Amino acid sequence: MTDLTLPWIFVCLGLFFGTYLGRALPFWFSRMESLPEPVARFLEVVPAAALGALLFPDSLLGSPPLIAATVVALAFVLTLRGLGLTLVVLITIGLAWGGFLLLPG
Repeated sequence: MTDLTLPWIFVCLGLFFGTYLGRALPFWFSRMESLPEPVARFLEVVPAAALGALLFPDSLLGSPPLIAATVVALAFVLTLRGLGLTLVVLITIGLAWGGFLLLPG
């Protein structure tokens, strides 16, 4: 092995275990009667965090500023109002698509 191989093995193992735990923890917690309060609060914000991870990078790089700001603001408001993540994503995709259709050029 070269000097660079061992650190990359650790990186791959860390990514593997991080991904595995992220997918396995909900199944382990589903067997519990009730979740501890910190865990419940954390799980409440996961959909908003996932939506932010999907929308925020494109709003900075790939979209016209007016469309990006409108879509991000609408997604933020709809998420805070408790609308399901799937509906929020579909509504914001529709709004962005409509905005791009209305742009000249």
